Amino acid sequence: MISEALNINDAGCDLGSVIATDQLPGRARRSVDSAMEGRAFVELAQQLAKAPEEFFQKLVNTVLSLSNANSAGISLLDVEEERFVWPAVAGGLRPYLGGGTPSNFGPCGTVLERNAPILFLRPQRHFLYLAPIRPVLEEVLLIPFYMNGRAVGTLWAVIHEAGSHFDTEDKRLLESLSKFAATAFKTLSMAGAIKPLLGRKFPS
Repeated sequence: MISEALNINDAGCDLGSVIATDQLPGRARRSVDSAMEGRAFVELAQQLAKAPEEFFQKLVNTVLSLSNANSAGISLLDVEEERFVWPAVAGGLRPYLGGGTPSNFGPCGTVLERNAPILFLRPQRHFLYLAPIRPVLEEVLLIPFYMNGRAVGTLWAVIHEAGSHFDTEDKRLLESLSKFAATAFKTLSMAGAIKPLLGRKFPS
């Protein structure tokens, strides 16, 4: 697990200094290919109906294709183990598939605690155990998703390239896609297929 690299309780700078969600409205908005986005949403709906057990990977691949992200992933909350697990990852962070972060001290935990989307700027400055991750985390945008009114995970996107930024269109896109994540989670939960995803271990 990523958290083994450093003491998970080690904190650097103040949490508020790595949160920049309020910067999004002031950033230039990228143009959106509505037709491409519509086709992608149709494909996601078809994938969810056909093979829900493979859906999360399809979802994070879609995040990469439609947003400014260099990496994307899903975090599922494992309440018993007090951690988030990454059952699907795309892009530069793909080697961390099956990894995760502690639920009580990390970006995902902060999102669920505040019950709101959050944009982090180099979150490893506060969550020091993230510092060894490569490529470096420049910006991380996380959106919570829910089942029966309870937050059960996050959909996240990462920029690794210094000077690149997320904008309000990326936030809007991830919020739309998080609804697919919620539906998939409910479908898999009803089929008893969430536990196997939580049991995945970080590859050595």
